[in-house]
This record gives sequence, structure tokens and C-alpha cells, in this order.
Amino acid sequence: MNLSHENLDDIFHPRSVALVGITTSNPGHWTRGFLEGYLKFDFPSQGKLYLVNPRGGTVEGFKVFQNIQDIPDTLDFVVGLVPSRGAPQLIEEAAAKGVKCIHFCTAGFSEIDDQEGKELESELLLAARKHHVRIIGPNCLGVYCPESRMSFSELFPRESGSVSFISQSGGNSNYLIRQAALRGIRFSKVISFGNACDLNESDFLEYLADDPKTKIITMYLEGIKDGDRFHRALKYAAEKKTVVLLKGGTTPAGARAVMGHTASLAGSHDIWESLCRQVGAIQVQNLDEMIDVLVTLTLLPAPAGRRALLFGGGGGSSVIVADVFEKRGMILPQVPKQVIKELREFSQAAGNFFNNPIDYSQSMDPANVKRALEILLRWGQFDFIVNFMVPGQSTRAGRFTDRLFNFDGISKPVAVVIPPTFDPAEGNSMFESINSYAVDGFPVYFSFDSAANAINLVLAYYEKMSIRQGS
Repeated sequence: MNLSHENLDDIFHPRSVALVGITTSNPGHWTRGFLEGYLKFDFPSQGKLYLVNPRGGTVEGFKVFQNIQDIPDTLDFVVGLVPSRGAPQLIEEAAAKGVKCIHFCTAGFSEIDDQEGKELESELLLAARKHHVRIIGPNCLGVYCPESRMSFSELFPRESGSVSFISQSGGNSNYLIRQAALRGIRFSKVISFGNACDLNESDFLEYLADDPKTKIITMYLEGIKDGDRFHRALKYAAEKKTVVLLKGGTTPAGARAVMGHTASLAGSHDIWESLCRQVGAIQVQNLDEMIDVLVTLTLLPAPAGRRALLFGGGGGSSVIVADVFEKRGMILPQVPKQVIKELREFSQAAGNFFNNPIDYSQSMDPANVKRALEILLRWGQFDFIVNFMVPGQSTRAGRFTDRLFNFDGISKPVAVVIPPTFDPAEGNSMFESINSYAVDGFPVYFSFDSAANAINLVLAYYEKMSIRQGS
């Protein structure tokens, strides 16, 4: 069956999966990671999972078939863990079992500087075309789809979300899923597609643009197969969804690294910046910035404007956070004298500042915090609140967090900055604070600059979309 982008859904919801080439003798072998992922996500409870290795035997209670032809049922999806030279033959055997798509994790194709690898990849594609089988990869980690209980790692969240990620790099997809999960982000679908000898970035982009389970599409690309088609696909997707794009290999050194990773053609930073600007995609410069933007898009309700109220602790930090946010285009409205007077009536004067930033580090009494926020919200001449801490305040941050959560009167979006600490005694408390915020749906950032940068990128995106919709 030849899958067009309209019915790629079969790839993300297979009824039966075979892990072909899984090791039977070494529990620590990398191929076992796929089995652990499928078992942790309990795929066998809704689909059929088969293991194949010429040695046969059993693994984790599963019979290991010596050949894919020995499997008694038809198959929808195959994870190819075989050596590169055996990949074309696997296509022949899988096609006879009705397989629609094979994900080849296997490396050793066009990404290596070797003519044999390039010829082998061409042979792989010819076999796929001949037998009407689609290929993800080779040289990639494949599919993570919590809804259908597919995962290439047991460490990923089992809950589904509204973000999807198209990644040419398996390592980057692994990093993004796990780091974003710490801050409350969940994914609908993630595709690590590697060399893209068959299915490529445009196929997945077109599919996700029409996928009702995806609201935000993120991409890490090292190169593209067809520039014109990708431009059309990106424009189409950006008209329907929010698209966040990270392009690797935009410097000479990066381009050299790309050629050794997925054999893709890189492009200049200016070209990609212009493309994102034309279609209305958000361009980011690294994975951490991508996570910051996802946190902002997903967990920070869209502010009405750029007016920020900075509320937290630390005199020197107050100066820095004010500079950082103004440099990123935020407006810090001055607090009126009458409001400051009201705050001083019940707040310790020494060590506290009330003229935005609000440095409330010396008055963390629960009743005072709540009363101060009530007064500031009654004034209300700001669009969102940034609750900031300084390193080493994690325990206090956790206590303040609880008060903020329990205060039902907060009607403005709230962003939270908790810088990491290297103090082991503070580490657990900091993690608990981050997790507590994320569980309750608040966006958490690890520095003033990352918060200001991400909020600026997202506000700029909202502003552009508003102009486009009004034109």
C-alpha cells in the first residue's frame, strides 16, 4: 500500500508491530530500548507485538520468531534493527506480510562518507518503491505516539499532548521530549526521520498540518529534499497551526557536521530567517529556546499586550530582570504612588521595592503576599506577571508557589523564573517547585533572559498573526 500524506495516520496507529533484529542475548543492547519502550507504554494491550531474530528463543516472555514469515498474522509496521546490508532483503520479506511502513533505525547508509553506503540507500529505496512500502529513515529513532502507545524510549511520558515534533535527529528528539516534559509539555506525535530516503520533512509537515490532535508543530531540520515542495508545505502548515522551526547547519562548521550526520544539504541562516518570516513560523536558535517557546505557547495564556509586572525577590536581581525584559521589548509600567503607599502600609520598608520590579523578598508572609497581589491586580495596568526568584531561593520559592496557586483572584497570565542551583541541599526543593508549577499549568523558565526572549518571540508571533488576520 502506497501511503500518501493524507493516510500517514496508519503509521501512527498500527495494529501490529514487529521488532526485527532485536538482540536475544544482551539485555543491555541498544535494540532492547525499543522493546522496553513498547512494553512500558503497554502496546500489547491494544496491538500485537512480535520479535524477530534468526536465533529464536524468548525475550521478556515473548516468543522470538526466526523469520518475519513465521509470524502467523499480517503486519502493519516494522522497526528494522538489522544491519544495513540486510535492510533491502527485509523490505522484500515485510512486503509479503502486508507491511505498510518500515522504520529503519539502522545506520551505515548515505550519512557516511562512503560510496557503498550511498548505493545501499538507493537500493533500499528501489526495493521500497517496487513493493509499495514506505520507509522512515534510515538512521533514525522513528515514532513516538503516546495515544497509540508507540515509543522508542521507556523514559517518555505516557500522556498525550498537543505538540508534535519532526526531527532529523534522534538525539535531539530524545532531548526535547524529556526536557520539555519536566516543564509540563506533552506530545501528540514525534517523528525522528534521519536520512529521509523516502518519507521526508514535507510528508510529515503536510500530515501534521491536517492532524486534529496537533496544535503546534515543531521541527529540527538539517536539510530538505525538495525546496519548492517544502516551502509550500511550510506555508500551508503555518496557515493552520503554529510552527516552530530550528535549522541546524547554518554555519560552515555546522554544515560540515550535517553532512556527517544525515547527508543533508544545509543552508544559510539568512535564507531560513527570510523563509520563516515570509510564512509566519517562529524561528529558534537552539533546543532550549524551542522548549522555552513551547512552554510559552502552551502554558502562558496569550497576554493582551507587552506590559509586564515583575514580582519577586532580590534587589540586584530586580535590576537585572528589569533590564532584560525592557531590552526584549517589554513595557514595565510604573506603579502609581497611591498603590505604593498602600503596599507600604503593611509591608516591611527595609529591603523591599515597589516600583516594578516589585522586590518583595523581605515580606514573604502569606497574608502579605496575597494582599500585595490583590492591590496590584486592582490597579491592573499590566498584561502579565513574571514571578522571579534568584538561585538558592528554591525552598522559599516553593512556599511562595503554594500561595500563588491558592490565590484564586489572579486574573492575569503568570510566568515563573526559577534559576537552577548547584547546591545539593536546594536541588530537590528546586525540582519540586518546578514540578509543582508545571502540574498546575504555569510556564517555568530557568533564567530571566530565556523567559524574556521566549515571551518576546511568542508575542511577536501573536502580533504578526493579528496583523495578517486583520489585513
